[in-house]
Amino acid sequence: MYFPKQLFGIALALALSSGVAHAATLIDNTTQGFYNSGIGTALNGTNPAVDDNLVNTFLFPNNNSSPNDPTFANLTEPDLSAASGALGSWLTTPATPGGSWTGLQNIPGNWAVNSETAIIYELDGGVSGLSNVIASLGVDNGIFVWLNGTFVGGGMAPGGAVPNEYSLNLGNLAAGQNFLQILREDHGGGTGYDILVTGDVNVIPLPAAGWLMIAAFGGFAVLRRRPAT
Repeated sequence: MYFPKQLFGIALALALSSGVAHAATLIDNTTQGFYNSGIGTALNGTNPAVDDNLVNTFLFPNNNSSPNDPTFANLTEPDLSAASGALGSWLTTPATPGGSWTGLQNIPGNWAVNSETAIIYELDGGVSGLSNVIASLGVDNGIFVWLNGTFVGGGMAPGGAVPNEYSLNLGNLAAGQNFLQILREDHGGGTGYDILVTGDVNVIPLPAAGWLMIAAFGGFAVLRRRPAT
């Protein structure tokens, strides 16, 4: 059987470039994470700021401030030193943060009013990483987000937790273990939380790639045996 050189080249190219990106849910409300409910009110009244309505307030307002809810569309990275004992080294060594962290557990959608809580989610980048990673979040009242210890944004507004209230483009994640770190803020009235993180997982369909490679090298062998004319 004669295997044309052109088909050999096509088969080899397909075999080497047969990776396919599949959109996937990476984190949702059922995903377990490390949880910290030990911050309490340590941050309340810290990080003076001016909100989007030009009202002097704090990134962590004092208790029962719901009549004067601040609004921040784009939060700056906060100073968390007042809660360093509870948070430990969660931004630098998230796998072993110390502080007041639990092991992996279900993340409650509600927590103690007027207090702050924190979450560490593990994101497995696999062998080829993740691409187009988007975090969609809802919270009552505020949220701060880091990826592998780098602050990526957040927001604060009155009202309950609305799905897709805040959307953060996390870009591409490296292969191996990644960490999404979240701090949730409340200053009275009630609490709530919603999360959905999606991304493209690069998958190499090994059976298809294997058959293409076999076909390619099989064709190459036939080409070598075919006598010259």
